[in-house]
Amino acid sequence: MRRNYEKGIMEQFAIILAGGRGERFWPASRYLRPKQLLRLISEKTMLEETISRVEGFIPPENVLIVTGAHLKSLILKEIGPLGGENFFVEPVGRNTAPAIGFAAAKIVARHGDGVMFVLSSDHLIRPVETFLEAMKAAKEIVENNDILMLLGVEPSRPETGYGYIEIGGEMKQMNGFVAFHVHSFKEKPNHLKAQEYYLDSKHLWNSGIFVWRAKTILDEISAHLPELYTVLEDYIDVVGKPEEDEFIESVFNDISSVSIDYGVLEKTVNVGVLRAKFAWDDVGDYAALERIIPKSHDGNVITGDDVLLMDSYETTVMNNDDGAVVALGVSDLVIVREGDVVLVLHKTRISQIRELLDNIKEEGLERYL
Repeated sequence: MRRNYEKGIMEQFAIILAGGRGERFWPASRYLRPKQLLRLISEKTMLEETISRVEGFIPPENVLIVTGAHLKSLILKEIGPLGGENFFVEPVGRNTAPAIGFAAAKIVARHGDGVMFVLSSDHLIRPVETFLEAMKAAKEIVENNDILMLLGVEPSRPETGYGYIEIGGEMKQMNGFVAFHVHSFKEKPNHLKAQEYYLDSKHLWNSGIFVWRAKTILDEISAHLPELYTVLEDYIDVVGKPEEDEFIESVFNDISSVSIDYGVLEKTVNVGVLRAKFAWDDVGDYAALERIIPKSHDGNVITGDDVLLMDSYETTVMNNDDGAVVALGVSDLVIVREGDVVLVLHKTRISQIRELLDNIKEEGLERYL
């Protein structure tokens, strides 16, 4: 049976998912310094970029970072003023549905309800002003409606690495933005389908940015993930009590790993998508650097110092260590120098980095991960 929650003051909360390992950016991204702690798009880490994006919109005390236990101390060194109360520490990663569910339960336990802005810690979003306008428009919709809102981004290219949302009929117009019913979710397409989605104006990139009330997402979890909801109900009773940490430790290993997309969003009819107008990139792998960093006249992308490319073309080099990287007569490569590892691969094999990491483990070289 669902619990009835008394509606409290509708405060705003940023839930920043920062537990990923960023394996497709290995060796720059490692177990103890994953992608969200790298400076890929500015002098700030990706996590710092995400936090600064909501400054002035979300009170600092209402920023909740969901991450793994081994990363909490590293994150605190990077972000400064946020303290222990701004964290939900997962003993083990269980994908986005449990992460979001526990964050929602924590909000309900403390505040009765609240608007949640669920963000990933490793996205590029520009301009920030347009992003915040879209967030505010989605907030206006969910405050007065029991609905789950997604932010969908207009495709700028036929991308095969993203999921898509097929829009249905118009739902609402708000502050210059249009929200639609979701007709369907589409998996990462092949190139032909991606070209079709890019041209038909009916498909948006699924940005993984969500806006909803804490109570609403808990009700949806109750309907579609009842086992998880039972745990969340029990968690609400211990939030802020001495036994809270012990409870989390005791239940997390038995929780099923499931994404919020598969577990809830693809099953409910209570979902809409706001057509966003900002530029967005999930900065998923080394190919993203070509879209972010200006190329040289030879099509090369270089980050770091002491890099010399002679008669070399369309090559991406990341030099994050002392010493030089020099290449002669190469093309279409990715070269990464990071501490005790040098990675060289052809651009057409970027999608196989995770397979490469599996081979590294099989060879007993886990210390380099």
